[in-house]
Amino acid sequence: MRYRSTVLDMTVTLDAKLKQLETAVNRQQPVSEFIQVINQAREIVSEVQSYVEREERSAGEINKTNYNK
Repeated sequence: MRYRSTVLDMTVTLDAKLKQLETAVNRQQPVSEFIQVINQAREIVSEVQSYVEREERSAGEINKTNYNK
């Protein structure tokens, strides 16, 4: 995988966003804080999906994506 380190770094960032949401819940922060973090997380997911789509598929892979439901 050409973008392995980039994708792994993005998953770490995404995990940090989830921890931010946990903290926001514990501190009862305003809904706007939640929405901001959720939008940032969605951007990260979109970027990861883009990197994965750029990768060549092996002969054994099914040429179907299920993540855009």
